[in-house]
Amino acid sequence: MKNKILSLSASLLLLASVSTSHVAAEPIKIGAAEISFNAGYMSNYQWRGEDQNSGDGTPMAGMDVSLPLNIYVGTWTASADWANGQEVDFYGGIAPSFGDISFDLGYISYYYQGGDDGTNFGEFYIGASYAPEDKPYSFGLKYAESDTKGGDNTAANGSYSEVSASYDFISLTYGDYEKSREYYTVAVTKEYSGIEFSLAYTDADWDAGKSAATNGKDEFLVLSLSKSF
Repeated sequence: MKNKILSLSASLLLLASVSTSHVAAEPIKIGAAEISFNAGYMSNYQWRGEDQNSGDGTPMAGMDVSLPLNIYVGTWTASADWANGQEVDFYGGIAPSFGDISFDLGYISYYYQGGDDGTNFGEFYIGASYAPEDKPYSFGLKYAESDTKGGDNTAANGSYSEVSASYDFISLTYGDYEKSREYYTVAVTKEYSGIEFSLAYTDADWDAGKSAATNGKDEFLVLSLSKSF
């Protein structure tokens, strides 16, 4: 479940969830559209403090399309054990900037191959970030609301809020997923030869205790690498 807020095409989720922001690359231009691709690998796929792939390593890939008026659309996929299938995310929104402040408003759909209405879901999201030019620090806020709240998809019901901060190559994230848990992530990220490397530690606090955590895991140390092209 890629976190698209604040780092989209730009990333999701935010981080991430493991943060999956990508090293910038020259996009392909087709008319008014700019298209970029990304690919990478995570040693463990965790999203908002929850194991998504039974502790296994996970390849990932995506495509982003930037359009005029700060509009974007894109897709991202990774291996996931939900419904024994592949996860495919589709998203779109608008991300205007005003000086050092940027906003992001959009919608993301989480689809699982072999899943159903009890597994697939979507979220509306809004975010803001402050990143002064030529400064080594930044701050971000995010809020997301499930479009299935009150429906049959109890696995996705609820809202999500996130606060993040970074200084140079170090970032901190605190997230609160209303339906089940809170978590924090500390990550270090560096780029080398066009590849972005990230090492992130996440600790989750489940409302119902550790026994409620997927596969009994509430702590993660994840090494990831990604490249844009």
